[in-house]
Amino acid sequence: MTHHNQKGFSLVELVVAIGITGLLVVGITSLFITIETTQRKTRLLEIATRAGEKKIEELRNNHYNSLEADSVITFTDELPDTLPTPREATVAVSEPTDGIKRVDLNITYKDGRINKEVELSSLIGVIGIGQ
Repeated sequence: MTHHNQKGFSLVELVVAIGITGLLVVGITSLFITIETTQRKTRLLEIATRAGEKKIEELRNNHYNSLEADSVITFTDELPDTLPTPREATVAVSEPTDGIKRVDLNITYKDGRINKEVELSSLIGVIGIGQ
């Protein structure tokens, strides 16, 4: 009786190894796509939030009396070009009590097929910044 010393992989072992490798590649690719999408969404949210904070700071630096109660200020043209279109930016000014004005800022932009919104509010007093 002769025994052949076979070295190497059988066809079944090779197919199983290729299948496992394929599953790992699909999983890792999916992970990278999810990470990239999350980073893009976070970056857009940060851009919109910074633009809103900049506008509120600009309004605080203006004189208190320059803010007209019950008015809406549109500053869409001041938004960074990196924020996707369509986009819109407004500030509603109100006066909840004498000596304090409230600014409610709203920025909307399109992220893919989803509308995203950033809302910020601040109080601006006669003396200066929020009280």
